[in-house]
Amino acid sequence: MTRKEQLRTWLVCIGLAVVTALLYAPVLRFQFVDFDDFEYIVNNFQIRHFNWQSLAWAWQTTYACNWHPLTWMSHTLDCQWFGTWAGGHHATSVVFHILNSLLLFIILRRMTGAFWRSAMVAALFAWHPLHVESVAWVAERKDVLSTFFWMLTIWAYIRYVEMGKAESRKQKFFYALSLVFFALGLMAKPMLVTLPFVLLLLDWWPLRRMKKGSPNPNLNRNLNPQSAIRSSTSSQPALSLPKGNPQSSHGDSTELAEVSTDSRPAVSPPGILRLLIEKAPFLFLSAVSCLVTIYAQQRSGAIQSLENLSMSLRLGNSLVAYYQYIAKLIWPENLSVIYFFSNNLPPWKPVAAGLFLVAVSAFAARSWRTRPYFIMGWLFFLGTLVPVIGLIQVGSQAFADRYSYVPSIGFFIILCWGAHDIGLALRWHPAILGATAWVALCSCVVAASRQIGFWQDSGTLFRHAIAVDPDNPIAHANYAAYLCDNLKLKQSVEECNKTLQLMPIDAMAHHTLGKIYYLQTNFDAAVPELNAALKLNLYDCLPHLLLGRIANIQHDPAEAANHASIILAADPANPEAHCILGEALAAQGKLNDACAHFTESLRLVPDYPEAQFQLAIALAKLGNTAGAIAHYRLANKVPPAAPDSVVMNNLAWILAAGPSPELRDGAAAVKLAERACELDHNQQPIFIGTLAAAYAEAGRFDEAVAAARQAHDVALERAEKARNPAEEKTAKDLAARNLELLEIYSSHRAFHE
Repeated sequence: MTRKEQLRTWLVCIGLAVVTALLYAPVLRFQFVDFDDFEYIVNNFQIRHFNWQSLAWAWQTTYACNWHPLTWMSHTLDCQWFGTWAGGHHATSVVFHILNSLLLFIILRRMTGAFWRSAMVAALFAWHPLHVESVAWVAERKDVLSTFFWMLTIWAYIRYVEMGKAESRKQKFFYALSLVFFALGLMAKPMLVTLPFVLLLLDWWPLRRMKKGSPNPNLNRNLNPQSAIRSSTSSQPALSLPKGNPQSSHGDSTELAEVSTDSRPAVSPPGILRLLIEKAPFLFLSAVSCLVTIYAQQRSGAIQSLENLSMSLRLGNSLVAYYQYIAKLIWPENLSVIYFFSNNLPPWKPVAAGLFLVAVSAFAARSWRTRPYFIMGWLFFLGTLVPVIGLIQVGSQAFADRYSYVPSIGFFIILCWGAHDIGLALRWHPAILGATAWVALCSCVVAASRQIGFWQDSGTLFRHAIAVDPDNPIAHANYAAYLCDNLKLKQSVEECNKTLQLMPIDAMAHHTLGKIYYLQTNFDAAVPELNAALKLNLYDCLPHLLLGRIANIQHDPAEAANHASIILAADPANPEAHCILGEALAAQGKLNDACAHFTESLRLVPDYPEAQFQLAIALAKLGNTAGAIAHYRLANKVPPAAPDSVVMNNLAWILAAGPSPELRDGAAAVKLAERACELDHNQQPIFIGTLAAAYAEAGRFDEAVAAARQAHDVALERAEKARNPAEEKTAKDLAARNLELLEIYSSHRAFHE
């Protein structure tokens, strides 16, 4: 490569990297979106620390319906470096996208010798709006990571092809390296299973390793100059080119000057049988990956049955999906995070889409000699979409922007090489093609920038999805969950109702309604909604969490333990489930077992106030006053729970009336008890009684007597307003207890347990 070629290669690479980085720079300020991001990262406590335990989990788990250990390791490293700062996780995805774009340019340039067309394909790949979802969505790290290894696999394969038979050791090394990269890619995302077939397409064009073709002049290590020049001009496009023009459809005019002067004899292209045998190890890895993926998704209940979606409906949707991908690659408007799979697809749509695909396929087949790039790009596009086109339906989407990440490369090759051929046939000045390319790229950048803005948070994302399709129940359900999490409960109920009008069997809407009623302490209404969510989605653990909490509140520890055990069977590292189970065990008197679960919960999430609080209660009952005090203090320091009046009250009671004299501290107890009463506006007789005990421990007996009398009076008021006999009895017992304590304080004595 001449210095001029090196310079322009570096300039293109720098331009690609800089523009892509600037385009995606806003994602550093974005949040995680509650659409797999929480499941993959925020609430996945297995990946919080990069250690042997997290590595073992990554290789063994089918969590989130997939087996992709390399993706889990990537997220684990991000958590190690950035914690839960979403910007750091976004930055990693952007870096991989930049690397993928650069590798695509380098690989295409090496295979075809067409510099500017390769650069154009890479730029379209880097800046197309349809790829925003794969980059700006942290949970789609598997897209950019697997594509990185896809590119490296092809690079190693090209090096293997270049070696020919002249350097067998190096050739074997690069063949083995391509297999390793392919295996790593499959461990990031199984969609790469089509890569062996893509390698066969590359053997056809541009590598031209088929018997009926010619060796590619750009892979020239083992080719002599004469054969290289012959092959570069052997296939003219069908369109009439200007006479005397030395250019072909396979390389820029400058590429002929770069052909090596290596005088070694040309190597005969391998036969079809050898090419197929050559791909056998790749096909074996693909088959294993398919089996593992189907197992993981069936185990998680992600694969739709034929009873829910018939094969005819799937075939029809697949044809329409192919057309939609092409349409959005050409004109990327109304992009959405979820395109809902409708069971009411008009019959004319799949028919029209099918006829369109047949027509393009016929044109590709007819021009297989004159335009080999067309049939290669077309089959590349069709084939790489097969795993996600919906014949094996996973989830509720009809198609998805993220699925176009790799397949779009084939389409971009057709577009760029086709435009070049048309320009030559119509004798366009190169400036016209250049200006057209710049307009297209600038349009992509503007549209992608707008699309990136929709990913700043869950609310913005799902509001946009609803604007694109107001009848999308998945978008309404997710927006309802976002509103609920932000305590906009009235609006959330409205969105849930819209969802259920559109799709009465939506599990998420029922779960969100159950959560709303739970937050409103309307447990009688919450339980039926949560049970309805479970009936519709047996694999969802979230309703079990709320049902377990409700059972503990309603003093049903056996039911709470049952829900917690179901969660832990599916997700042993769920800290909330450990806490719920610990609370249930404590209520059954199994305090040591309860402490073990609280401790495990805190190991997973050290800043978990509820676990600190429950562990403190259990330790106090076990007589470990020092441990109880320590955990109460920790619980009271953790935001957003701090300050917590219940924690303050319990800690104040131990400091005032605990059995260990060396741990009692009257002054500290007074401060905590006064703050607890202040937070609850002196409406809790228990808190006021604790304040009385604290005053007595501090030697302020007159104030202790007054506080005990106030606690007695407030308790009696509670008894009068009680909603049932049990509440009335509890309040009267508390009033009587404060009278007994009042007599102790009147005699200038403090109460100690």
